[in-house]
Amino acid sequence: MLSLYKISKKSFILSICFLATCLFISITFSNLKADTKLFNEAQYHVEEMMQDIKFLLEVGKTDSSQGRILLTKLLDKYFDSIQIAKFSSMPAWRKATDNEKKEFIILFEKYLVNLAAKRFNEFKDVEYIISKIDKRGNKMLLVDGHIKTPGNKRDNIQVAWRLILNEENNLKIIDIEIGKISMVVAQNDEFTSIIRNNKGKFSSLIDVLRKELDN
Repeated sequence: MLSLYKISKKSFILSICFLATCLFISITFSNLKADTKLFNEAQYHVEEMMQDIKFLLEVGKTDSSQGRILLTKLLDKYFDSIQIAKFSSMPAWRKATDNEKKEFIILFEKYLVNLAAKRFNEFKDVEYIISKIDKRGNKMLLVDGHIKTPGNKRDNIQVAWRLILNEENNLKIIDIEIGKISMVVAQNDEFTSIIRNNKGKFSSLIDVLRKELDN
């Protein structure tokens, strides 16, 4: 009886190990499928955006007002401007009132469109070549690659797009790294300096953006 018990116990343990291995393989395979799907979505998101950028660049060269309209739509479609505004103004963002945050987001979106609109004539043709996609945590991806724009000083420059899954489970861009320099970090340095020079008032940043947009 003891011998049978030992065999049964051994068989039971082997069965548990087998089931655990199967479960691990199943979970791993499911995660790989989920990651592959997410990577494909990130690639499509960036490639589709670049097609829209090529179109609006052509429009913007001949009709700047229409180009700005397309830029605003592109920002809304592909970017999470609220998160970009938030990260660009931290840590002062935490102390801002709800009304200040709302006004800042509106002005910041217009500010981003203004910056991009000034570059309508800088590119004759532009193409983005994806080299790799990395997952950062559960909800963030980095689509890395370089710009192909023959005859332009920015030809072959490295550009990476940082995307995040938002609350609606949609991918949105929250940062751009050009030559490994983060747009959000650079903007945060500038905005932090403005706030620091104005006694830590978040409203001073709103005033500066208003003046910038009026010029």
